[in-house]
Amino acid sequence: MTPDNRITAILPNPFCKPVCPASRQRASAPGLLRLILLVGRLLILGWLANIPAVIAQAQPTVIISGEVSATVRKNIVQHLGLGSEHCQISDRRRSVLLENADEKIRQALQALGYYHSSWSPALSSSDQCWTMTIEVIPGTATTLGRVQVEIDGDARNDPAFAQLLETSLPKTGEQLNHGHYEAFKQSMQKLAQQRGYAESRFTRQQLQISLKNQKADILLGFNSGPRYHFGPVNFEQAVFDDAFLAQFLPFSATTPFHAPLLSQFQQSLINSRYFDQVIVTQLPPERETQQIPVQVVLTPGPRYSTSLGVGIATDTGPRGSIGFRNNRANQKGHRYGADAQLSRVKSIVSLEYQIPLQQPDTEFVTFKTGWEEEDTDSADSETWFAGAAHSRSLDNGWIRTIDLVYRVESFEVGDDRNSTELVVPGIGWQKTRADNPAYPYTGWRTHFSLRGAAESLGSDLSFLQLQGSGKYILPLLGGRVLGRLEGGLSLMSNFEEMPSSFRFFAGGDNSVRGYDYEELGPMNDRGEVVGGRHLLTASLEYDYPVYKDYALAVFYDVGNAFDNSSFTLKRSFGVGLRWRSPLGPIRLDLAFPDTSEQAFRIHLSMGPDL
Repeated sequence: MTPDNRITAILPNPFCKPVCPASRQRASAPGLLRLILLVGRLLILGWLANIPAVIAQAQPTVIISGEVSATVRKNIVQHLGLGSEHCQISDRRRSVLLENADEKIRQALQALGYYHSSWSPALSSSDQCWTMTIEVIPGTATTLGRVQVEIDGDARNDPAFAQLLETSLPKTGEQLNHGHYEAFKQSMQKLAQQRGYAESRFTRQQLQISLKNQKADILLGFNSGPRYHFGPVNFEQAVFDDAFLAQFLPFSATTPFHAPLLSQFQQSLINSRYFDQVIVTQLPPERETQQIPVQVVLTPGPRYSTSLGVGIATDTGPRGSIGFRNNRANQKGHRYGADAQLSRVKSIVSLEYQIPLQQPDTEFVTFKTGWEEEDTDSADSETWFAGAAHSRSLDNGWIRTIDLVYRVESFEVGDDRNSTELVVPGIGWQKTRADNPAYPYTGWRTHFSLRGAAESLGSDLSFLQLQGSGKYILPLLGGRVLGRLEGGLSLMSNFEEMPSSFRFFAGGDNSVRGYDYEELGPMNDRGEVVGGRHLLTASLEYDYPVYKDYALAVFYDVGNAFDNSSFTLKRSFGVGLRWRSPLGPIRLDLAFPDTSEQAFRIHLSMGPDL
């Protein structure tokens, strides 16, 4: 053996006869030797790799003949438990297996209601392993006759138990199945525990089987006792007021105990993003008070957090963001933060203060102020704003936001320069559903909003504006279909005074590709895009994975911004590359517009699909 445990051999050159020059043999032998050793290693590794497959294939088998269902066959095999046996066993072991098979087959058949069955097991051997062959004559199955369940205690009037009896209790005339019978009893006990029946017990458990009549009666008695209520909730933490934490509770001391409410309570605390760890424990019941206390152990998250982000897109060019948060401004759960987003097209600096309300994880008021600047080929604007918004997650999954914003905006569109002061109330709804937020194959996102201003409320002009957007993703032929629709409608008389931030434009990475960012819309007499009253864009896309995290895409976009019904829809089509990067989806598109100064346009964008 050589030091690295490799076998070294000296072989003659098979391509030379003894008269070959020695120098030639010395020159070619090392290369040939390496080739032979490499081939030999590959052959050995291939042989070793196949050994587990050969071993895995050689195992005992069970063959069941007769007019029996797949359920019966499966139950017999499970009761026999031959999967752990080896192929090479002694004659004594075979005798034991065959002897024990009778009892196990009987148990398997009777568990499914076959009490008048016959069977004959036998063992046979082959060169590789052995086989157990069983011929089964199941006979007539035993069916259920009388099925009686008597419930005493508070559960007698509990709708949850009535529903359990309706959906899970074996019915008269059904084939006897011992597994279903035991599962039903376990369901009753589990339901009782979940709903606070701490003293519940079976007073009668009888399964009466008449072999002569081939009938079975189920006779059960269940005394639930009183239903306990939620007891005191003890919070183990030193950060927030207990009164604030109590607002997360979905129950009170008068609420009958229901275990799923504890899970809901825990999830609400997690969703609040105040804590790194949340442990909610149901303590032992207290019979004197008929209550079930709850213990909550909370590990707070970091009080301060910062964020730093960079990105790039065709619409905005390179962009960066920085943020700061105080996640625990006081013991009542208030938060505040500052954000800055910078790019060559749009920059925003803002401050906000957030106050949780009665349901702290789903309802809060946010006060916000800041500065925003936008500079595109179509319009320039600078805006100072301050406002408040009330956001609430509704029971149906929608998030509703009602806001009121004071805006002072200076803008330039085409040759027009103007400034406005607006008090803008608004309301919006949004909802997102996805099977996988990072890369959904099925999902959708919808948003609707209504906002406006009135001169009677202190604004420089009056208008009403409705906006809506939706994006849908569906699986198709191993890939995904992505559909997108966006629309906007403005109602006002003197549109020339409308600030550029409230006008509609089309074109760009997330609009009609093939056109520059906000390049599309109505034009003035000099051919400059000035934005429109209304907006309509749509997109249809299909992407298909081709290699690991990469996918190819084809798409078709259509839309425009316009003032009246006589407008032209701009169209484009193209191909793209998708990459599920560690930072999120990255999209690279090559789009061909129907009419443009450029024959094609490249689009680069980042961000979630929904």
